[in-house]
Amino acid sequence: MPRALQFNPTRMELLKQRKRFETAQRAHDLLEDKRDELIQRFLPLVKQVRQLRKKVRDKLVVAYRDFQMAKMINWGREIEECILWPQIRCSIEIARYTTLGAPQFEVSVEGDPLCYGFYSSNWKLDEGIRSFHEVLSDLLELAQKEEEMKRLATEIERTRRRVNALEHILIPQIKEIVKYITMKLEERERAHIINLMKIKELMEGK
Repeated sequence: MPRALQFNPTRMELLKQRKRFETAQRAHDLLEDKRDELIQRFLPLVKQVRQLRKKVRDKLVVAYRDFQMAKMINWGREIEECILWPQIRCSIEIARYTTLGAPQFEVSVEGDPLCYGFYSSNWKLDEGIRSFHEVLSDLLELAQKEEEMKRLATEIERTRRRVNALEHILIPQIKEIVKYITMKLEERERAHIINLMKIKELMEGK
């Protein structure tokens, strides 16, 4: 009520506050719809990220296992010499951005990953390098999805706070102001009617 006392109880102010209430209610409904839509986008994305994480983890496990087996077949120094001078070049660029500002990557690879001689290497090293080469696209996709998921979560939280602020703070305050002004106007109207009745009684008494 103390906040309502700051407003002049006039019909013009009452119309103004009612328009504010309609605008706040409409904004609340729109933000609720936006929040629900973001959540509908977020939940499938979480499922995709979980699946991609498992896929990447499984591929990396296989790749590291192949490298360990390669070191068991050949000396570790021989394996290091094989991959010391790579001839493959990889470049990553941001192709575009999503509506939430998450980057979409584009990767281009040039060269042969198996650029070493086969005398001092073994087939497990070949498989390990191929596995790392293949997992690169999955890692990029995972990075894209995780960034989009983070931005969606941030936007959902921001929208939720706005909905709560409208629902629990602004709209109740406007209702209180409208109720206060309406009460004051009704009091004035009753006082005016009483004064008219008194004037009428005085005139009839004459």
